[in-house]
Amino acid sequence: MPSNTIFFPAILLFSISLMSCSGSSEEQTTAVNSTDLSTTAAPESVPYVTEITIREIMRALIDPHADALWNSVRVVSDSNGITEYAPETDEEWATLRISAVSIIEGSNSLMMHGRQVARPGSVGEFPEFEFTPEEVQELLAADPQSWVGFSQGLQNSAFDMLDAIDKRDTEKLSESGAYLDEACEACHANYWYREGI
Repeated sequence: MPSNTIFFPAILLFSISLMSCSGSSEEQTTAVNSTDLSTTAAPESVPYVTEITIREIMRALIDPHADALWNSVRVVSDSNGITEYAPETDEEWATLRISAVSIIEGSNSLMMHGRQVARPGSVGEFPEFEFTPEEVQELLAADPQSWVGFSQGLQNSAFDMLDAIDKRDTEKLSESGAYLDEACEACHANYWYREGI
C-alpha cells in the first residue's frame, strides 16, 4: 500500500538520525557529570559580597550559636539541687544543628578576602583591653594565612559538634564544646585581647 511505503522509510530515517545524534552511554554519563555543581570550580569573578564586617559576623553567626551549643549540655547547681540539662526532643536537636551549621558557614565568611574588621569609627565593649579594629586589620594584612588557620580551627570544631548532633551523642557534644571553646580562645588571644590581659 502506498501509505506503508511512505511511513516505513520515515521511521527508518528517524531512527538513523537518533543514532547519529546520540553518543555512547559513557559519553552521556560524562556529559551529565560535567554539570555537577558540587565538583565544578567557581569562576574567579564570583561577586562575593563582603560588606558585612568580621565583628558583625561574630555577633550574628558565631557568638550566639556558640553559646547555644555550649549551653546544650550542662549541670546547674542551685537552691533546687543539681539539675542536668541535655537535648532530648527532635526540635532541640534540630535547633542545635542550625547552630553548628551557622558556625561552619560563619567560618567560611570569616575567611573571605576583602572583609573589614569593623565599621569605621566603631569601638569595642572594653576598648582599654581590646585591640582596635585598625590594629586587627594590620595583623590580618601582615599574616592572612594565620587568620585562615584560626578560622578553620573554629570550623573543624563546629563540624565535630555537628557530627555529635547528628548521632545524638550528648557526651561527644559536651567534649566537642570544649574544643570549640579552645578554638575561640586561641583566636581571641591573637586578635582581640591585648597582651597581658
